[in-house]
Parts: sequence; structure tokens; C-alpha cells
Amino acid sequence: PDLHLLNPRLVQVSLTPFGRQGPHANWQTSDLVASALGGMLSVNGTPDAPLNTWGRQSFNIGGFYAALCGLAGVYAARQTGQGQHIDLSLQQSVISCTEHMLMFWFFQNLLPIPFGGRQGSVHWSGAFEVAACASGHAMITPALNTMVLLDWMEADGMVGDLREIDFSDIVKFLPKIPHVMQLLRAWVATKDAHELFLTAQERHLPFGEVQTIAKASHSPQLRSRGFFRSVDGNGTHVQIPGPLFRPLKTPTPTPQPPTAAGSISTILQRWTHQDSGPNQPQTAKTAPTDHKPLAGVRVLDFSWVLAGPYATRVLADLGADVIKVQTEQRSQGANSNGNPYFVMWNRGKRSINLDMKHPRALDIFRRLVERADVVVENFSAGVLDRWGIGYEAAHTWNDQVTYLSMAGAGQDGPWRDFVTFAPTIHALCGLTYLTNPPGRKDIGTGVALTDHLSGLAGALAVLEALEARQRIGTGQHIDLSQLEVGAYVVGPAFMDFLSNGREAHPQGNQDAFVNFVPNDVYACLNNEWLAITVHNDEEWRRLCDTIGSPELAISGRLTTVAGRRQNRTVVDKKLRAWAAGQNAQHAMQQLQTAGVPAGKVQTAQDLAESDEQLAARQWLTEVEHPLFNSHQIDRFPALFSHTPLEPYGPAPFFGEHNFEIYAELLGMSETEVAAAIGDGLFA
Repeated sequence: PDLHLLNPRLVQVSLTPFGRQGPHANWQTSDLVASALGGMLSVNGTPDAPLNTWGRQSFNIGGFYAALCGLAGVYAARQTGQGQHIDLSLQQSVISCTEHMLMFWFFQNLLPIPFGGRQGSVHWSGAFEVAACASGHAMITPALNTMVLLDWMEADGMVGDLREIDFSDIVKFLPKIPHVMQLLRAWVATKDAHELFLTAQERHLPFGEVQTIAKASHSPQLRSRGFFRSVDGNGTHVQIPGPLFRPLKTPTPTPQPPTAAGSISTILQRWTHQDSGPNQPQTAKTAPTDHKPLAGVRVLDFSWVLAGPYATRVLADLGADVIKVQTEQRSQGANSNGNPYFVMWNRGKRSINLDMKHPRALDIFRRLVERADVVVENFSAGVLDRWGIGYEAAHTWNDQVTYLSMAGAGQDGPWRDFVTFAPTIHALCGLTYLTNPPGRKDIGTGVALTDHLSGLAGALAVLEALEARQRIGTGQHIDLSQLEVGAYVVGPAFMDFLSNGREAHPQGNQDAFVNFVPNDVYACLNNEWLAITVHNDEEWRRLCDTIGSPELAISGRLTTVAGRRQNRTVVDKKLRAWAAGQNAQHAMQQLQTAGVPAGKVQTAQDLAESDEQLAARQWLTEVEHPLFNSHQIDRFPALFSHTPLEPYGPAPFFGEHNFEIYAELLGMSETEVAAAIGDGLFA
């Protein structure tokens, strides 16, 4: 409030562990604890033990959301002249990126496979898995071009009975997945992982080699795109990863070494110079119709699966009018409007049909682009160019449009045509390798993490481009490589290897950057788990008092951080013995009351029914869906003081808004829209 009085247009984002209000507002956290209380550890790891994703990815998720909230708040302030406070919960941010965990909770009994929990590298669908090869490991899957895969296996004499399976019938195929994967594992066990990966990609199969940081740092794709940039200064030479994405007209500046702090007057002069352009952004394609931050922004969503739809879901939550452009061919399986997976990532959007193979489709798409602010697509590089609807064409039709391309490996480079899913990206960027206990390479993260992070990065890129548009007067193309997003979030490992020659290796739940002891997950009663982190000697003393072992706090070898690092096994053994007799919920409450970061590994049921903090923040709400009736959704993880995000809308039916949108944007009559549907144009 004090800062708001000084500057009413100020946007302040408070990223706190659990939000500014509620019974847990003052609780302590760590990346491990955030992963536990955010549900991530309930799906990461093996049935034997939870495993945190390497590199403080829960903190990365919170950072992405904080940047998004800041730019969304600025956009709203430029429209209304009113700043605001944005209360962002790290816990809720993490929950929103757990992919399938909430889906299985929200749509119980509607999915054809049971919830698998922690399954190591096995994807929730069962169709993606890390397998041992004759040399190395590879992420393998029968998804996409299945007949090509079977031909390859048959040529090697190892196809077995897979020809007898109807892969086109998902109901019949799902029960067969374990058998399919068994035969796949036996086949790839005869292959070299690197050769398997390259040959598979030549055949447009989304395999990925599990690469170490050393190998990933020499990726021909990352090198050809100049992903690793040099920073020279004060006699040092450091290589850093990035940029996160590539805006065509406002490229990321050349990185510079840290400099001495400037004076306040110098900083204010620079800000004044930067603000010398127009005070208002370019006029949005629609007038604001509500008070959400992005009211008035129109987005054409030409994306599918998760990364692109997640980016546009974020934009829709923030108030953009997201129009999902769908074709019948692409709206099958998990991408079907009646599939819970689609419903999860496409809430609050409107749906129209447009068959791009129809001779009139190009003209319709052009007219839609003329009335849009943003186009989002995540097709393979070059696909939309071949259809005549790529960025160059869109820019000709509307030079104000922001065009976000989210290809797996980017728009250029030797891997531009590679096909990828999140598990492929995890393997190729080093994340799978690093997310393991010491000595293993076959687990990795249990959710499509880089799909979520790429979605957040994509939404951030759109907001950055909208901010830039008011300075440069035009929209632009943004090239976002999901592989580079993955490499970016494990960037410290690349920096250390490229600049210092130190290579990161799997270390289980040990923190990637600071050797906190303890920092692990301990088994409690009733097959529940408790995450505990101690940052310093004071927290160690409080922990010892809480578990009834004050003598440990004065033990000669455990009193200091250095001593505990040298005696990690002693500390872990003591905590394992204590935790084995504890109720995880009660133990968490005791430790947090004492000021020790601790968190129960929460399941979806815990989050929905037992978490007092989430209940206080009303993190769940309900929407009415034409097929699923009333169902729960998780709210956006931040509370906006002046532009609340209510109400949320459901995911659309296939073509639900054809008559509404084509009349609204193109002035078509009901008769014309009906004729276009009958003609196959809107199909």
C-alpha cells in the first residue's frame, strides 16, 4: 500500500512459498519441500521412493509465473492507468505443472487406465519409457508413425506379434501397452542408443537418447543455433545458456558481465529515456469486455497436445480471448475435445473448425489473422509455411500480429525436423540423466515438465512481444525451441561444465547447487513420505529439538554445516528412524511450527481435501462443461488485487463457437456458416 501511494501504476508481484494470506503463509520452504507440498513428488520417482527433479525446477516454475504476472500486470496498467498487487503462491504454481495428477483426480473413473503414481521413467500413459540399449539409454515410444516402427522391428526380426494389435483403436490398444513396451525394450537392447536415436528421427519417430551434460553441451542443434553464448570481462571467459526464446525484432541483447551498481539518477534517466515512446500500447483487436489483465487481446490458438495449449490456457486465464482453430484430423485421441486431457489444457477458450486442406481455408485464415493480436502454433518447423500460413504470410496480412512458433527443436538447425514430446526433450537436454539416484540413468522426471515450462515460456514471450509492440509499433515472430527451454532450465550444469570443466551427475534428492544436509524425503507411517530441508545451524537445532534429540545439535561432528555434510549418512539414518514412527501430516506441522522447512508428499486427494492453506486460498473452483457437467479446475496460482481472474470458462466442444465467431469476426451469416460446415470448410 505504501508503494502504491507513491506510484499508482506500480505492479508489485509477491512470489511467496504459500501465498501472502492463509494459515501456512509463514511456513518455510525449499525446492524439495515445494515439490512435496505441490504434489510433484507424488508422481516423480519410483514406488520405492519419491525423487525430486534436478535443478530446483519448482523454483523455476515459480520464477516463470512471477515474470508472467509482472508483464500481465503491466499490460493491464497501460490500458487502465491502474497498477496492482499480485499475490503468487509457489505451491499453487507447482501444482499447476503436475500434468496428469489433477486430471486423474478431477475425472476419476472416466479414464481408461488407472492412476499410476510414481512409475520411474514410465509415462502415465505407459507409452513412453527410458530403456537400456546395448550401449547407453534411450527414451522410446510407439507413439506416431507406429507402422514405420513395426517395419523397422520386423526388418530386424523382432516385431513379435505386434502386427496383430490394432493401434488405431485406443480402447483396444491401451491394455496392450505393457506388452508393446516389453517387445520394444527387448529390441532396443540390441541397439546403440545414439544410433537408435538418429535413425529413429530420420524415420520421424520421437525417440531421444539419454544424454549427459557433456554430450548435450556438444549437441549439433544447440551449437548450430548459438545457444551457448560467451561472456568476457575482467579476465574471465564464461559460457552461458540462452536465450529462452528468440524474438525476431527485439532480440535478446548480447550478454554482459556484471557491472558496478549505477547511481539512482543514472537509472532514472535510463528509465525516462526508455519510456519516451507512446504511453499506450497499440490498440487491441477487441475492446476490453471485462476487467481481467489481458482483456481485449485476441489469440488464434493453432496448437495441440500440451506445450502450446498450456501457453494459451495461461493467456486465457489472464483474460485473453483465445480462439482454438481445430481440424478433425488433429482432434483425435488425447486431443479430442471430449478427452479429459484436452479439457485440462483448453479451459476458457472458444473453438472453431477450419480444414486447412480446403481451397477456401487460406482466405478464411487470412481474415482471422487480420483481426488477431497473437497466433500460437507448435507444429514441426516449416509445416505452416508449406500451408501458406506461416509468419511471413501472417505479417503481410497484419503487421501488428505476434506469431509464436513452438517447435520441438526450433525453426532452424540440423534437428529442426525432429519430432519430440516432453520425454524426448528431457532425454536430449540432460534432465533425464541428472534426475536419478547416483549411478542410474533410467528414471527422470515423472511429468511432462518441459511441456509446462515451454508453455509458460511461450506465454511470457507473447507478453514480452505485446510490451515491445508499443515501442516498435509492430508485431514480430518468436522462435521458441522446446529443447532450448529444457537446456535453459538446467543451465547451471552447462555453465559449470563449459566454464569450469565440472560435470554434474545424478545425486538423488541432494540439492543441485548447495549441499544442504538434510535435504531428502523420509518414509513415514501408512506409506506416506516427508520432505525435510535444513539450510543452516539454527534450523538444525530446531529440528533436533523437535524430533526429541537435542543432543544431536551439540554433537561435535554435526553442529556445523560442514560437519553434517561429512556425515550425511549419519543424519539420514537418524531421520529415517524417527520418521518411520511418525504421521507425516503431524510431523510436518511440528517441524513447520518450529521453523524447519518440511512438507508431506501430498497426493491430489491431500491437495483437494486436506490442505488448509489451499482451502483458505480457494484454489479449486467449478465450471460447467457440456459433456462432463460440473467439474473442478484449479485456479490460476496468483490473486490479482485489481483485475481478478473470475470467472473461468470450461473447455469448448469441437466447433462449438463456429456460428458465434465467424459472425463476430468475419460478418458471416448463419446461412453462410452452415453452408461452410456442409461444404467441409468448417470441419
